[in-house]
Amino acid sequence: MHDGAIQEVLAAGLAIDLCLADAPAGSLMRARLEHAKRLTGTAVRRLRSSLQNLRDGMAVPDEELPGMLLRLVARHPAHELDVNVKVAGPQAPLPAAVRQSLFQMASECVFNAAIHGRARRAIIRLNYGGEVITLCVADDGRGNPKTLRKIIRGAVPGTGGGYHLGLADIAARAEEMGWTLRADRSDLGGIAIQVLLPAPAGYERGESDG
Repeated sequence: MHDGAIQEVLAAGLAIDLCLADAPAGSLMRARLEHAKRLTGTAVRRLRSSLQNLRDGMAVPDEELPGMLLRLVARHPAHELDVNVKVAGPQAPLPAAVRQSLFQMASECVFNAAIHGRARRAIIRLNYGGEVITLCVADDGRGNPKTLRKIIRGAVPGTGGGYHLGLADIAARAEEMGWTLRADRSDLGGIAIQVLLPAPAGYERGESDG
């Protein structure tokens, strides 16, 4: 059901893109079409999030992010992708919505590394810093950081209308949450997509894991 609905909304987004190509810059019609495109993009992100929640199953109550990320280790054996999770620093308690968003972003990055980047290895690094929490997914694939940065900025025509949807989804989710998103060359030779977010109030790196 969700897959069919997503395809229908994507088709609407592509139709809007075609109309945008003929709409004069600065016109009222173009402004309305751009607004409609943003609405379809939001609808697709919400549908994809709901579908992923159904596929992942119900989260274990009070499960922390490191445990959630470990689910991705054995998720892609068919693509021969070796996934490892590394956690540094004492865990900070994060709201369920934040944990789920970070998990979904990591899942999307791992999927992109396996399918689009043709990576054979990926490392998910979760670092609980003093004031900033960092989640980074690095791979040894064929991706180009410059291209990814353009996609994240929406500078590639068609982005979000069915093209590079996963990366556009990550960028939009980070923007909605007020997080910083970066794409760089990884130490493995491929892509490193990094998300930075403020640590919870009162959290200090020196605290024990508890």
